[in-house]
Amino acid sequence: MKRIVFIISMPFLFWTCTKEFFSRKDSKTPSQESLEGSSGNIAFVQSGPVGGGYPNVVTWDPNIPGTIYYGADIGGTGRSTNYGKDFEAVAQGLGYEESHQKIAALNAVDVNGSTIIVGGTGYRGLGGEVISSLDGGDSWSHDSSDIAFSAQNSSAPLPKGRPRSTDPSLIQWVSGTTWVAGTYKEGVWISTDDRTNWSRLNVFSGDVFVRAMAMSPDDTNTVYVGLWGDDASIENKGLWSISNLDSTPIATKVSGVPDVVESIAVLGNRLYIACGSFGVRRYVPSNNNLSDITGGIGTAVMSTAIHGVKRTWNTDRVVVGTAEGNGDIWVSEDSGTTWTNTTATGVSISPWGSSENLIVFEKHGNWALGGAKCDVAAVQVSPHNPDAWVVCSTSAIWTTDDAGTTWKPGNGFQILTYRDVEINSSDVIAAGNVDHDVLISNNAGFEWNSIGLPSVTTGHALTFSPDGTELAFSDNERDNNTSEGKFGVSSSPDTPLTPNVNEIVNPVSPKRIVGTAWISFPGGTNRLIAAIDDGGISTIDRINQSWTNWTSRTTSFMGAQSNGGLRCSIVSNGSSTIFIYDRKTGVWRSTDYGVTWGQVLSTTAGEDQGYLAYDSSDDLLYVSTPDQVLRIDNASTSNTTQNLSVPTGKPGAIALDPSGRLLVYAKPVGSGNSDSALYRNNAPDGNQNAWNNIADNTLRRVAPPVTDMDASDNLIVLVTSGKGMLISPNN
Repeated sequence: MKRIVFIISMPFLFWTCTKEFFSRKDSKTPSQESLEGSSGNIAFVQSGPVGGGYPNVVTWDPNIPGTIYYGADIGGTGRSTNYGKDFEAVAQGLGYEESHQKIAALNAVDVNGSTIIVGGTGYRGLGGEVISSLDGGDSWSHDSSDIAFSAQNSSAPLPKGRPRSTDPSLIQWVSGTTWVAGTYKEGVWISTDDRTNWSRLNVFSGDVFVRAMAMSPDDTNTVYVGLWGDDASIENKGLWSISNLDSTPIATKVSGVPDVVESIAVLGNRLYIACGSFGVRRYVPSNNNLSDITGGIGTAVMSTAIHGVKRTWNTDRVVVGTAEGNGDIWVSEDSGTTWTNTTATGVSISPWGSSENLIVFEKHGNWALGGAKCDVAAVQVSPHNPDAWVVCSTSAIWTTDDAGTTWKPGNGFQILTYRDVEINSSDVIAAGNVDHDVLISNNAGFEWNSIGLPSVTTGHALTFSPDGTELAFSDNERDNNTSEGKFGVSSSPDTPLTPNVNEIVNPVSPKRIVGTAWISFPGGTNRLIAAIDDGGISTIDRINQSWTNWTSRTTSFMGAQSNGGLRCSIVSNGSSTIFIYDRKTGVWRSTDYGVTWGQVLSTTAGEDQGYLAYDSSDDLLYVSTPDQVLRIDNASTSNTTQNLSVPTGKPGAIALDPSGRLLVYAKPVGSGNSDSALYRNNAPDGNQNAWNNIADNTLRRVAPPVTDMDASDNLIVLVTSGKGMLISPNN
């Protein structure tokens, strides 16, 4: 009876509110789009706590009041339609290349009365593209791969860590079909065919590190370029004008401007320039007047972002964001003569429409706007409401609708990365997060709480006990496998507000546990099977409620993994039989409680590949390889595989629900196949051809790179890299 009531109430529980990333209450109504599944009542919503990660750029729609578009360093593109109160991911068409997750430039441009959103993507200047949307972000196109930008952790000589500001303005429309773009380290480029083909402007010799760009207020064929050059060995630095864009371009340096230009705002005939640790400048090209207007902002911080409202030459509203100090937002109402710090007295860390603080800021208060670890990447003032501003900074997008009197993080903004998800028999969801431990929900994702162990923050290797009443998880250092990981067991995952978490003895070496299974022996002994990055397989037993010591069982597989997509798929029957997909060597099996191991399949796998699902009652193992989904009958003894003919050449995560239905996620495989798919087979044990795509509009819109998924009779949960979670009733 309890299960029947739960199923009936599930749609109400799901759709009364969408989820708020890193908060414990929901606050907004989902769009109608999220209610429309393509098959049955499948209807995904983005879930998980709001916040985290690093948003790079924001830009206002010049033609639609209240609409904002964002780009993130790992979370791709998204938008708000209510002045930044609520955000949603919008990336349909951009799910098939990893670089599409890394947005370095995003500019919404008014082209003859229509809005074109143009973006630049890439990772450290490599593997990027020019992308665009003509329909407000509903769908995106891959325009060109001629040039690459940098959206994440720019390497030397730019600062490797903070700040990672890139400025929204790095792609500009000149006129007609002509566009210009500035890249991380490959200079300035021009396209004369609406962004399809690009050629480099050979106007500089030596290194060029473009940080900002703005069209001239006086000449439609001149663009201003801001360069980073805080190093004696860098020849080109400061502010340059590039004229004659329609013929033979010429670059001319503007004298007197500091060596670092991070951001440029054009207000009337005036350029306002954020110059990093050199402060703020105002430049008037028509008379070559240059003024230092740093004033109260000072140079103990870096001025990294600037925007404003054009008034008169001495009454412009100028808004500046800072980094490498307190990440404050300063405003001047007199063109930079005097300044006021709008974040000096603190900001609210609960999103718009919510009274609950974001967990990310409860744990890391100095990451909030105005905090010592907050870096402001972009500031933009609405073209339709001069009191509405939006800011990208560490772990959140912030907005104000009263000119900085009130600051709140936007709701729904999600760019955290998850590696693992598990659902127990009571529909408790546990998800392992790259930055913030393990998240638990006992009400279908309506509320979330985090659990973890001190000193390390990457949650991996989740497994519920066979009876579902306990949860084992590891906390690891995420980048280099050099810090001791930790291992914990929660004896009360169904009460996430007050979880009882106990640390158990750690393996001495190596460090990261990236996959685990929990099995039981007849008589009550429990065993955890751990796959260890660069450390083989170890086990630990609990006898009479006391955990013993770790025992190494084999080092014949589980060598060092790449940090990209770090995880390992493990399934078991809760007892003697365990399967592991080691991405470097293939699938391995133990039928003696993890003591000895034999290889089943030698197919290797890469990032977000290599998944297992096991029907223990019928001894059927399902294997998702990089190219196909296989079934192994009599899997505890046989190695013979059968291809299930899933209609994709690039399967990813898989899950088998308790009713025996098999789910397979398939990311887009190219620009001609722009939609994510979620295939389901209701009888994979006997009919390998009965596949239906149950991906709904929300799943296609988000276009997530799914890193893991699980399914119960009531829920389907997908966890992603940079897009939070997606949760649907399993109808």
